[in-house]
Amino acid sequence: CLQQRYNSHSLELKEKIQPEILELIKQQRLNRLVEGTCFRKLNSRRRQDKFWYCRLSPNHKVLHYGDLEESPQGEVPHDSLQDKLPVADIKAVVTGKDCPHMKEKGALKQNKEFVYEKSINESFYPFPVQYCVWTDGLNALLGKDMLSDLTRNDLDTLLSMEIKLRLLDLENIQIPDAPPPIPKEPSNYNFVYDCN
Repeated sequence: CLQQRYNSHSLELKEKIQPEILELIKQQRLNRLVEGTCFRKLNSRRRQDKFWYCRLSPNHKVLHYGDLEESPQGEVPHDSLQDKLPVADIKAVVTGKDCPHMKEKGALKQNKEFVYEKSINESFYPFPVQYCVWTDGLNALLGKDMLSDLTRNDLDTLLSMEIKLRLLDLENIQIPDAPPPIPKEPSNYNFVYDCN
């Protein structure tokens, strides 16, 4: 009987907090797009000697991208990226078998590859996490569901932790309304301990 009540409360709580957690994941994905990502560029001979960088503007309205000669150390500023794509011009994010580029090439591979085609011979293939972050982020910008394995895993993990925290037995435990006071600063900061 106790287990049934726990399961019932757990399911009810899960339905209540899932939208909050999905919103948190969405914001994380969009923040990653704003930070930007450097991708390796493949030419027709599959050589990976150049890079291109793409990032979302802070107002989430424009994708800035451009070619780079070498992998950057840190973020690339928006004004140094030559090309722009308004988010309003993106109609859909198409991947896998549905991607026209993959149909044209007849080279559909089993692993998921996110392909941006600047010309017929140039495309990029990011790592699986980057693929998930970018497809989820672009879908979120378009108001569509984030369907990647990474989102499912993040959602499961965060839901599980949040449910466990909220269902903790907090009986007879007083949770203060205000944080505890900050202690005074120490007289000195010599906190070295000699182990010898």
